[in-house]
Amino acid sequence: MDRLSLNKNGFTFVEILIVLLIVSILSFGLYFKMHTSLYVFMKQVQTLCITAQQKAYVERRKVYVNIQDSILVDEVEYGIPKDIACDSVSFYYNAKGNMSKAFSFHCSNTNTKMKLVFQVGAGRVRLEKE
Repeated sequence: MDRLSLNKNGFTFVEILIVLLIVSILSFGLYFKMHTSLYVFMKQVQTLCITAQQKAYVERRKVYVNIQDSILVDEVEYGIPKDIACDSVSFYYNAKGNMSKAFSFHCSNTNTKMKLVFQVGAGRVRLEKE
């Protein structure tokens, strides 16, 4: 009984390569869909607002945020890319980190519309696609 027995459990190398190829193609498409210039910009605005909220809470004072042709956070100006159009909005975080009002902040570029939803109270903000 010198027969060599082959283990039939598991996947072949070719099957693993095919699965990896399919996953790579799908993830490549999702990466470019989620990382458009508008998505990245909206995430930056979200981060700026959360940072302003933290600053207001830590320093125990009002921190103003004004978004028009540019973004003004506590007297520091940030630019808006030319291919993105946004609503104008003005609000502040108080010394407890709460927002002055609840609202949705809308932005769009040539093919996508997104909004940041600001909730009053704890000042939470979330990003949504329209």
